[in-house]
Amino acid sequence: MSAAIPARAPLSQEGREYWTNLTTECERQAIAMNAVVSGFGTMPESLIECRCGNDLQIRKSGYPSTSVRVSIDYCSWGPMIDGVITGYQDEAQEFCPEEFTVPIARDLDGSVIAIYEEGRSFSPRELASYLMQSFRRCFPGVSLPCE
Repeated sequence: MSAAIPARAPLSQEGREYWTNLTTECERQAIAMNAVVSGFGTMPESLIECRCGNDLQIRKSGYPSTSVRVSIDYCSWGPMIDGVITGYQDEAQEFCPEEFTVPIARDLDGSVIAIYEEGRSFSPRELASYLMQSFRRCFPGVSLPCE
């Protein structure tokens, strides 16, 4: 009788790699955006902060503000990325919060993607760009780098 080998959760390794690529790309884009807005005299405390760990937190304090919180969860059917984007125009006016859940899947070409609403697929770079677009409202009139 042979020892049983525990089954690996579907796409668990691929999910970890996707998560690593996503967080790295968000950090890279935050640095690029901060470099641009610093040239416009933005105070250092009003720049975009990006913190990675078990979850990803990207925020810009001061008004207008934006906060992006994203985490990955490994469900029995595969990895899922959950997120919420919030912010305030000013002290009294909140932006409409946006919540999303995107499953990680394998595309027909074998690449690992996140599936966003109605079947649109995102590479880690594309999902990072989608998340970072939320910070455009924080710097009106500044042309931020776009992927």
